[in-house]
This record gives sequence, C-alpha cells and structure tokens, in this order.
Amino acid sequence: MITQGLVILINYASHVAPGLVLFGVWFALTPRALTAMRILILLAAFVLMRDAMTPLGLWVLSREVQVAFSANAFVLAVLGGLSVLLIMLLARIAPQLWRLVRWTIGNPVVGLGAGLVVGCLIGVPLRVYQGIEASDIHGYWVWLPGMVVLAYGANALEEVLFRGFLQGYLEQQLTPLRAALISGVAFAACHAFLALSVTQLGWPVLLFTLIEGLACALVRLRYGVLAATATHGTAILLIAVPYMA
Repeated sequence: MITQGLVILINYASHVAPGLVLFGVWFALTPRALTAMRILILLAAFVLMRDAMTPLGLWVLSREVQVAFSANAFVLAVLGGLSVLLIMLLARIAPQLWRLVRWTIGNPVVGLGAGLVVGCLIGVPLRVYQGIEASDIHGYWVWLPGMVVLAYGANALEEVLFRGFLQGYLEQQLTPLRAALISGVAFAACHAFLALSVTQLGWPVLLFTLIEGLACALVRLRYGVLAATATHGTAILLIAVPYMA
C-alpha cells in the first residue's frame, strides 16, 4: 500500500508542481498591501490542487454527489497531513492574512458540536439516499482512518482559505452576513470548472457545493473556522466511499 501510494503521490506532485510554482511566484511578487489579490491567488492555487486530483484518479464524483476517493488509505492520510502542513506554512509566510482567521467565536465546544450537527444534516440524507452501507463495501473500515484525516485535514485548508481569509477579509468591508453569503457563493463558483469541465456533471455538483458553502459560511459566522471545518469535513466523510478502479 505504501509503495503504491508513494508512486501515486509523486505522480500527483509532479503533475501540479509547474502550476504551483507559478502561483507561488505570483503570490511572492504581489505586495502584501493587496490583500484581496493575495487571497484570490491562494484560492486559485487550491482549485488547481483539488481539481487535478480528478483526472489522476484520486477521487471521482458521481451525478448523485457521491464522492469516491482513492482506496489507498496511505495516500489519503498523506494528503490530509500535507494540507495541515500547508496551513502552518501559510501562518508563517502570510501573517497579515492569518490575522483574518477567527478560529473560534463563543464557546468552542458548542461550536464544534454545532458544526458536527450541521455536517450530519448535509451528509446523512445524501448517505441514506445513495444507500451507502459500510458493511457492503470491501475494505471500508481499513480505508476509513485515512479518509478521516483527509476529510478534516484537507477541508481545514479549504475552510482557512474561504472562511478564514476570504470571509474574514470581507467582514472588514461588509456586514458579517453579506460576507458569509459571498463566501458561500464564491465556494460554489470555485467548483464550476470541476462541475462543468473536468467532470461535466453540471448542476448537481454546483447545487451541493452552494448548500455546503452557505452552511459552512453561516457556521463560521456564528462559531468560527474550526466549527466550519467540522461541518465541511463531516459532510464529505459521510458521502465518501473508497474508489475501486
């Protein structure tokens, strides 16, 4: 599993590296005072990293919004772990953006609980509709720990970008509610290329990501980025299955 996983990860890294180098140079050349531009650069770089996973077979979307991830748990755990490392790197290289992140608002335990509940409200109905039965999926329980790391690690990075940087920046310019609505719509819009070109699945993906994005944005508005990460990660975890080529 590990040897095969390293081959998959090296292939993925070599595939996205040229684009990420260009985004990195663009980000480095952009003055720190241009906060909005630097945020948009990071969002575009993330979209590249996420959408490149599809043609490489790291994940597959269905029209029923079921997400099948690589059956290699090592690959999923590494990608989730690298996402957390990227969050730590952003804290180091972009402290002015990091100050926009509000990890918790109010009681963090209540926030995490609310985030989990909202994530279940999104994911459970889809899981029931799709008829996902863990006992019927070969290797599901071996695969699950790696998927947990990916679901919460990778989506923590996505939430830092959309709900931490973007929504935090917008709250300085607009009312908190309007900032949340823009954050949610922007999240869905950043899935348009994936929905309409990479996968050609169209409106079901956009509708799901709009609902998910607005839910995460509103949770962030009330409870902070950590709670929004719980919402996002839980929803994805509930609709995810291992991909069997």
